[in-house]
Amino acid sequence: MSNPETRSKAPATAVQTRIRRLLEQLNQDLFEKEELVALALLSAVAGESIFLLGPPGVAKSMVARRLKYAFKEGRSFEYLMGKFSTPDEVFGPVSISKLKNEDKYERMTEYYLPGANIVFLDEIWKASPPIQNSLLTVLNEKVYRNGAQEIKVDIRGLISASNELPLKGEGLEALWDRFLVRTFVRGIQETEMFNAMITLSGGQNYGDYVADELKISNEEYQKWSQTIDYIFVPPHLLGTINNLRRNISARNAEVTGDDKLYLSDRRWRKIVRLLRASAFLNSRQEVDLMDAFLISNCIWNTAEQVEEVAQMVQQAIVTQGYRALIDLEPVRQELKELKDEISTRTTSITQETVSEKVVYTDKQEAQYYKLDKFWGEDAAYVKLGDFDKLKKDKEVFISVYELSYQTYKPFQSYSFLLKSDAELINKNKLFSFETAEKTKEIVNIVPPTQAQIISWNKIVETLLGHCSKALTVLEERKRIDFPHINKHLFVPISQVAIVKKSLEKAREEVLNLKLDIERVRHGYKTMEKS
Repeated sequence: MSNPETRSKAPATAVQTRIRRLLEQLNQDLFEKEELVALALLSAVAGESIFLLGPPGVAKSMVARRLKYAFKEGRSFEYLMGKFSTPDEVFGPVSISKLKNEDKYERMTEYYLPGANIVFLDEIWKASPPIQNSLLTVLNEKVYRNGAQEIKVDIRGLISASNELPLKGEGLEALWDRFLVRTFVRGIQETEMFNAMITLSGGQNYGDYVADELKISNEEYQKWSQTIDYIFVPPHLLGTINNLRRNISARNAEVTGDDKLYLSDRRWRKIVRLLRASAFLNSRQEVDLMDAFLISNCIWNTAEQVEEVAQMVQQAIVTQGYRALIDLEPVRQELKELKDEISTRTTSITQETVSEKVVYTDKQEAQYYKLDKFWGEDAAYVKLGDFDKLKKDKEVFISVYELSYQTYKPFQSYSFLLKSDAELINKNKLFSFETAEKTKEIVNIVPPTQAQIISWNKIVETLLGHCSKALTVLEERKRIDFPHINKHLFVPISQVAIVKKSLEKAREEVLNLKLDIERVRHGYKTMEKS
């Protein structure tokens, strides 16, 4: 629940401008890594970890080294994991003096992972079990147990990398789950960018390109973190997330084993905080649908699932996004009840006994009428389609069929005049079709009374009023969201079309419902005039 007092302190519009400039400077002399750097910075501001999957030599470590320059007095720690790596190399060596003089087993952590703001751990899955166990607590609780004391670490962004996903059965599931954001890193794709990279003067530069006034101070980071916790998550965003959760559950019910998408409640909570951080850095007081696209970076487990989960997130945004702003089910229910009442009040059903031609069907499902005693034959048959060609004012030649060994065979063509629905004339002789009496329901229209019209008009106006309010809600949300959706720091502009489609689908649904209501009104008013 949003704290009204905290929510009233809107993020300054300058935050987005500042972060945009910061990202530009972090990306200097990096090529095609804008989205990656942006996700890394967002994760760090949210206090979350990010996993980079990609081959060696595609600037994974460069991103981590650059990220530390986003913070004033940023301290970084970088380590390449190996199967012989020891906790001393990651968390710091044991203090010999404390062990000797005070009988305390404590590590000197200042220049190691516990003392850093930005951490880069390469080949993370090769970490030994003791390192893994300590990392679990660090990543989840931001706490490192150093001997008898617990150290509150100030790690803002922990970036891990590997050229592979964790192997199954190696006990890495818990560590994998701690990395909230997951993304692929590829080599440079565009030829122009590639040429610029390989001809860059001075080679690779690990220097600090960020202007001091753009760096995030410790005080700002703490203040931002508190504000992020109270960024408003509107009901239609929660509706979108809940729709996605239901779709994931339905998907999981149809697959087995490792292909399931498991997301704990803790992970969903962290995802929402990431969306809040995105909204804050984009100078907004509340999360919007553009932020929701970031969910797709947080829920896949295998490379094969990446495209699938992206589609699932898009589908939830399109079908539920703005649709969750409006509740049309009560309107539909009341409209159904109105239709039922109109039908009951304006129709009466009577039963009549009518005579109808008997229909016979052959094995090929062709249908025939039976002519009794046709020119000396016990019976002859006329196809339904041929009967429809007959006229009262002009003779028409059609085939006549006989039934032989349960098969209908044409035996001759005759010219007929249509006398009535059940009678034909051939050579001035009248022949009749076989008929049977049936009871038939006759629906009679009963014009509505003036009192009924007045009552129904009131209901219709109420329902149309609900539709108008729904359209107003959608237009207001459009007014709030659309001026900024194409300026998002962390989501590609290509996703704007999906957000617009979500609004259009919701609007179309309301307009179709409104049209249905108006058809109902037109229907009973037409009956009144008749």
